[in-house]
Amino acid sequence: MSSGASGDTRVWSLVGMVHSQDRLSMIEIRPLPFRVGRRSALQLTLPVESVSTEHAEFYEADDGLHLRDLDSTNGTFVNRRRITDVLIQDADIVHFADLQFQVLASPEPTRRPTAVVRALPSPQPLLADTLELQQLLVNGLVGVAFQPIVELPTGRVCGHEALGRGRSPRLPESPAELFRTAAAAGVEVELSRLFRSKLIEFVAGRSDFPSLFVNTHPAELTQAGLVDSLAEQFRKAPQVEFTVEIHEAAIVNVAQVVALKASLRERGIRLAYDDFGAGQARLIELGEAPPDLLKFDIRFIRGIHEAPPSRRRLLRSLVEIVQDLGSEPVAEGVESAEEAAACSDIGFTRAQGYYFGRPKPAEDWASGGTASGQA
Repeated sequence: MSSGASGDTRVWSLVGMVHSQDRLSMIEIRPLPFRVGRRSALQLTLPVESVSTEHAEFYEADDGLHLRDLDSTNGTFVNRRRITDVLIQDADIVHFADLQFQVLASPEPTRRPTAVVRALPSPQPLLADTLELQQLLVNGLVGVAFQPIVELPTGRVCGHEALGRGRSPRLPESPAELFRTAAAAGVEVELSRLFRSKLIEFVAGRSDFPSLFVNTHPAELTQAGLVDSLAEQFRKAPQVEFTVEIHEAAIVNVAQVVALKASLRERGIRLAYDDFGAGQARLIELGEAPPDLLKFDIRFIRGIHEAPPSRRRLLRSLVEIVQDLGSEPVAEGVESAEEAAACSDIGFTRAQGYYFGRPKPAEDWASGGTASGQA
């Protein structure tokens, strides 16, 4: 049975987040008329206060599938325009009040169950973006940039951090925004691995990146096989000394991190904690599972040369603790010569920030150039 007009054999579905895990699910729009609202007896029940008891209805007309608002309090929107009655097109974005779905047409007949939506995250990424992200993953539409890490006080470049970048014409370049969309679709791990794959593809066979810092996503730490996956990727660039960065907020299981560090060390890979102090500065966990390097969050560094003596003494004490634990302190976000000098005076041995160099896309590196030398 068609869900559209006479002669239209397409099957129409609503795509949205209908489970507590915030994963996309598909709900077939049939039988018609197909009513949506807060009332439990409807084809799709949305027990959310912003949705009216009987909010909207899909129905069949001569020209195709229509959606009409049923005098709802907070409105029905198609492609962000409030509607009373409108012809639906494939890939339209529909909001019932503030709950977002996408309408998709399939040429093949399928049978899918209806569902009750318990909760939706807010704000929710555009569902169109999640579909674009799937194409990004399939086609490998990402790039990489390199930002220098320098020694203090000399400023000599001693390594680079590899930073992922989106290369889809319809998605942001920012990895943070891409990962927010990836989280909605449950593909954070796949995106993180793709960034690393592009990195390895670029540096394999090159001699101008002897030391690289590589990011992970917190979701990867919950999955088995992370170290094996990293080692398999890094074997393709044996000339590089790799350091794997994990975010401070991901350090919730000390025993797991201790085991991770040991496994990485067996494979010649170092471990760094990123953004230390951005959330909770977990000093106890730091003492039990010290990394090889610890990158202090930019909030410690910003304006440190103008900071009162008490703040500088505190930062100096933290740097000394890190060094006593056998870790190397790295100052992130250095943007001026004054900040760089203050960080060196406090005891930082490495630094990173716009003062030493902004991230430079891989395509801007000459094939025979060098990535080392004075900043």
